[in-house]
Amino acid sequence: MASDLNKPNGQAVITPRMGPEFVANLPVKKFHGVGPATAAKLQRLGIETGADLREKPLTFLQENFGKSGSWYYRIARGIDDRPVQPNRPRKSIGAEDTFAADIFDLDGARAELVPLAEKVWRHCEAKEISGRTVTLKVKFADFQQITRSRTLPKLIGGADEMIEVSQSMLADIFPLEKGIRLLGVTLSSLNGKDSVPAVDQLALF
Repeated sequence: MASDLNKPNGQAVITPRMGPEFVANLPVKKFHGVGPATAAKLQRLGIETGADLREKPLTFLQENFGKSGSWYYRIARGIDDRPVQPNRPRKSIGAEDTFAADIFDLDGARAELVPLAEKVWRHCEAKEISGRTVTLKVKFADFQQITRSRTLPKLIGGADEMIEVSQSMLADIFPLEKGIRLLGVTLSSLNGKDSVPAVDQLALF
């Protein structure tokens, strides 16, 4: 959530002192565990922000959302008792960039994928990790978002291969009717010392 505050830089720090105001102003659809259907129901009940959610008593939330009502009651108050797991095995490595001007042409979009894939691969090399599934993320000017994934029969061997796969998937969505606001590249189905072992699956082409 904090990473959305300073786009395109994507870095923000929420201190404990800032926490209550941050939660109060946050749209309910941004809360962990609130999907599109739940967000729509909350909005029908007049609950648009964290402040609106915090005003509702526990009994009201439980009557309308069952067991999940207790969770919504706590997160509206910044209460999350789940243990922090700093050493969880990594499942994916990704990078994305939001552009100051929308991209409409294929060559321009292809060029933007190069530094993203190279950034992902530098991290992979540092962690001695590779993977088989490349995922392309595309967000358009109207904020519609799509993803495309391709799983290879072997581990990715370098940034050039990631670039080739991601650019191929990108080409499949052209020509465009609207500009591209954001591109992202993610590598998953990881194998390495700091990853969850990948499960064999058929390649998708």
